Amino acid sequence: MMDSDSIYTDKFLDHFINPRNVGEIENPDGYAKVGDPQCGDYIKVWLKIEDDTITDYKYKVFGCGGAIATTSVVSELAIGRRLRDAIDLTDDIVIQALGGIPENKAHCSLLGIQGLRTALADYFIKQNHLRYEERLDLYRRYGYNITMARDRLVKKFTASPDSAKMLDIGTGKGHLALALARAGFRCVSVDVSKDELHYASLNALYFQLDHLIDFQNHDAARLSFEPHSFDGIASADLIHHLPDPQPVLTEMLRVCKPTGRIIITDFSQKGFEIMNEAHLSEGRIHPVTGWKIEKVAQWFADKNCHVQSVEEVCEIVLIIEPILST
Repeated sequence: MMDSDSIYTDKFLDHFINPRNVGEIENPDGYAKVGDPQCGDYIKVWLKIEDDTITDYKYKVFGCGGAIATTSVVSELAIGRRLRDAIDLTDDIVIQALGGIPENKAHCSLLGIQGLRTALADYFIKQNHLRYEERLDLYRRYGYNITMARDRLVKKFTASPDSAKMLDIGTGKGHLALALARAGFRCVSVDVSKDELHYASLNALYFQLDHLIDFQNHDAARLSFEPHSFDGIASADLIHHLPDPQPVLTEMLRVCKPTGRIIITDFSQKGFEIMNEAHLSEGRIHPVTGWKIEKVAQWFADKNCHVQSVEEVCEIVLIIEPILST
């Protein structure tokens, strides 16, 4: 029951008494459950999205009249909006659409907007994952299983996942960071591209591994970490993109503990051929500007590191121990 009709606007009462768009959507494109069912209001939201537009918004409210009215008006505001415009909806817009709400009910408007944004986030994460899987499938068709390759790489670390501090250099789509997290490691993953970091962070959210990965925007040639900060450092398929990888390799040595391990992998000749074919199938080219992996191995050997080279299906893996570095 409402405490007193006189403190509510006609629009507020109308949305409370006759809430719009109540219900569920089977196989929604976005879903959210926000609030606290144990001690307060909470809502469930289902979205249908077509051509970057919200075509349907259904919800169920478990709470007070304020939560019902504000979520109802959010559904009306959201349906028919382009995603980029729906993201810009705010609590103030909701309150204005209702002609104002009592101050003690203002917190309820947060649920409607929070539900919308959380459901949109769910949609973006799912769409990102679809693109991620399509890319994995493309490479698998040409004989390159990235997931298996990254899991094999991580197994070459001897540090304990319970205590080791790991660094992934060159995040890309997040394949290596995800493999480290799957193995139980906490890691920092750095990349110079904010777009790549965003893509990878959505992948981590999808797999619910985001609590183990700290994505950071860094130039790997000028890391801000203290010397000897990490027990393990990993980098996959990055070196051939760097015209001069020496500053990055120098930073790897600087931030690796003397008893730590650096693992670098890059494509073998077969791997480069597979990447070329896969990219050509999409009308693109696979640029190669940096060193071959053999030159990287020699660079570390010249720094008095112990270097072991392991040839995998499409890659060559270097296991580097800087124990003897000067």
